Amino acid sequence: MAGYQPPFKSKDKSEKEKAEQAKKDEKPRKVYSIELIFTLRASNKLRPNNMAILDLPKKDRGHSFSRKKPLTEKDRFNKMVGEIRILLNKLSGTNFETIKDKLINNFTYTPSLLYELMKMIFIKSTGEHSYLDVYVKLCTLLFKKFDDRENNELNFKKLLV
Repeated sequence: MAGYQPPFKSKDKSEKEKAEQAKKDEKPRKVYSIELIFTLRASNKLRPNNMAILDLPKKDRGHSFSRKKPLTEKDRFNKMVGEIRILLNKLSGTNFETIKDKLINNFTYTPSLLYELMKMIFIKSTGEHSYLDVYVKLCTLLFKKFDDRENNELNFKKLLV
């Protein structure tokens, strides 16, 4: 077996010899100092004459520190509905008193906001049966607070029924 050669072994140079040859053929890399890079940076700041100026729209990131535009009536309404939804999500038997006080005292209720509150309470009470007693207590308090007999739009009981 002295003359045996494996069938898959390349008949050319071995891998080591190829790697050594590649290193010899490779040109040495240039190493630049940081000072040279900074001088190039300063001299190449200007835009080339033949390069077009792009007028891209700026992104509205929403987090500007400049003066914000005032909220529209619709935006204010949606913000209040969101805050009410957050409070209803936090509502439980243990923190009922604090959430109830916030729901009743922190908002100026219009007929449309009261209608949205009624819809949210109804949806949450039908979907979350474990908190049904809390929602019933909240409804009784809202019945007492919004019991306007002349104006049916501000009567919580009439809205719910």
